[in-house]
Amino acid sequence: GPAMRVVGDGLTEAVMWLFFSLGPVGGAIYGVVYPLLVITGMHHSLVTAETQILANIGTLGGSPTFAVVAASNVAQGAAALAVMMIMKKNAKMKSLASAAGVSALLGITEPAVFGVNLKLKYPFVAALIGSAVASAYSTFMQVLSVSPGPAGLPGVIVIRPESMIQYMITLAIGFAITFVVTFVLAKIWGNKE
Repeated sequence: GPAMRVVGDGLTEAVMWLFFSLGPVGGAIYGVVYPLLVITGMHHSLVTAETQILANIGTLGGSPTFAVVAASNVAQGAAALAVMMIMKKNAKMKSLASAAGVSALLGITEPAVFGVNLKLKYPFVAALIGSAVASAYSTFMQVLSVSPGPAGLPGVIVIRPESMIQYMITLAIGFAITFVVTFVLAKIWGNKE
């Protein structure tokens, strides 16, 4: 209804302001806020924003939100895969983390977020850090998508051809930073088997 449209328009305005006015800082903020919205299920309302931005592809060139969501997903996957390595002795967590990690790389993050990263807390925090850095990078490099797609590694198919390499670099940054930070935080935080 109209109320939802107002919320959608407001969100779209906010998202556009983050990316097109604040640039990399706005990208980093979105990269941190997005996974927090996933926890509450509110991330679905951001689909409206992406759709409205893509509707103006003529003037905007594409949507900057997609690469950030993908980086965030890959970061959650990297955190889960790091947990798989950290929890060598815990067979159940190890197998859950490996499956959840792989699906997050493909764009399905719920198993990683809820099954692994939030449960242990430190991997989720690591993923927020990796996501923030990768998101700032993708926004700085103006990685734009031209249509909706799977927000993970396969998402490269919906990225503007001139941004495809930067998209992959963005995901690599999100993965690498999160993976390393998860190990660091496990040491500090105490990895409770």
